[in-house]
Amino acid sequence: MAGKKLRLSNKFSITKRELLSEDIFYSLTNIVNDAIIVSDLYRKVVYFNRAAEKIFNFTGAEILGKSIGNILPQDILSVDEKHRLKSREKLQEVIGRKKNNIKIPLEVSISRWQSGNGLFFTIIVRDITVRKNTEEKLRYLSFHDNLTGLYNRSYFDEELKRLDTARQLPLSIIIGDLDGFKLVNDAFGYKEGDELLKNFAAVLKESCRSDDILARWGGDEFVIMLPKTDSKVTREIIERIENNSRILGTGEIPLNISLGFSIKDKPEQNIETVIKEAENAMKQKKIIESKRVSSTIIASIEKKLHEKSHRLREVNERIEKMAVLLGKALKLSRSEMDNMHLLVSFHDVGIVGIKRSILNKKSKLADKEWQVVMMHPEIGYRIAKSSSQLAPIADAILAHHENWDGSGYPYHLKGNKIPLISRILSIVESYDVMVYGRNYKKPVTREEAIKELKRFSRKQFDPQLVEKFIGIIMHEVETPSLFEMEKIKS
Repeated sequence: MAGKKLRLSNKFSITKRELLSEDIFYSLTNIVNDAIIVSDLYRKVVYFNRAAEKIFNFTGAEILGKSIGNILPQDILSVDEKHRLKSREKLQEVIGRKKNNIKIPLEVSISRWQSGNGLFFTIIVRDITVRKNTEEKLRYLSFHDNLTGLYNRSYFDEELKRLDTARQLPLSIIIGDLDGFKLVNDAFGYKEGDELLKNFAAVLKESCRSDDILARWGGDEFVIMLPKTDSKVTREIIERIENNSRILGTGEIPLNISLGFSIKDKPEQNIETVIKEAENAMKQKKIIESKRVSSTIIASIEKKLHEKSHRLREVNERIEKMAVLLGKALKLSRSEMDNMHLLVSFHDVGIVGIKRSILNKKSKLADKEWQVVMMHPEIGYRIAKSSSQLAPIADAILAHHENWDGSGYPYHLKGNKIPLISRILSIVESYDVMVYGRNYKKPVTREEAIKELKRFSRKQFDPQLVEKFIGIIMHEVETPSLFEMEKIKS
């Protein structure tokens, strides 16, 4: 049993009462979770309870009679000339050592006591590894951005105060922003947006030096502080960031960034002014690149749309030909026709975040699946509003599943409150579904499709547009139109 070397006095004979007291001591000290160690005045271990064996991986037999310095700092039992402990702290945090020499954080308290002519020290030891790990995690989180692993703004602000000195000049500040980030979030979801932020953080880590301070400034903005760095080196770092963003950002979503910088090279310059100058330079770059970036992201979205539904391209080509014929018959303006072309291609842009298994499902959709699909007009609207290229058709995208009688979704618009090009699309797309079929619907004849259009006129469809569209179809009976020729070819 651990600790049997301990004697509470130096008498050769132990009374029954003393023996009972010693047994109680053993029992009590071996049911607690804290290590209890007793050392003599010469720092030799004379008692070692079970909890101590567990914490230090020593058995009592291995440690008894050995120096306390094998497991705890040697000076922990420093005493003065009167054998009083020099340390007056009731609790101390120290680093101990296990049997295999692994270091372990400990909390210790020490008390001195007398037994006969002997002087002893009781050391109560608690393993605080879990607490220290928790504290370290909290400390890390207090200084770091949880998503990217970069420093957060609070840490950056503290470092800025520390480094804003004449010794650190020239002090460069780079501010970077992810272009089209809102568009990515709207189109692909926040999970993809988070991945983009992490990719950008990885680019910054790869491109910057070990002494540079990298921080997430907020949202999609990042800031870099470069002590003792002139404009030449700053430009080289920016060039590395831009090159690495092209190399590392070659996934589905392109990594587009705008960077601006400014330098404090004189002590009298205000660092906040320098930061503002860097931010303005970044914003100017962002304005210049905005159209190109938007087009790039929209191209990625369009590509993903076609990947989601392998028949989408041929379907849109047919719908566009029919919509153009109806648009010409209605004498739409050039801008309306341009918007019509865009709407045909991007009316279902909101489905980019919907699982392919749902979109290509051959059987009837379950209620939950249908609810997911019904969200796509609103998602598409947000995407369009975030893009200068698609903004003109945002309202039409939102309304392309509205019905003439107000029974559609998402806002139950009625009649002429539904954009004209949305009403046109509703008719020609429904006709295409009926005549060409889908995974969930078998095709019908042209005559049956016309009959359905008439039946749902004034309900789902604009009655005047239905009449005009049927007229176009009937006029083409003898000389098939472009879209009818496509059907014959297929």
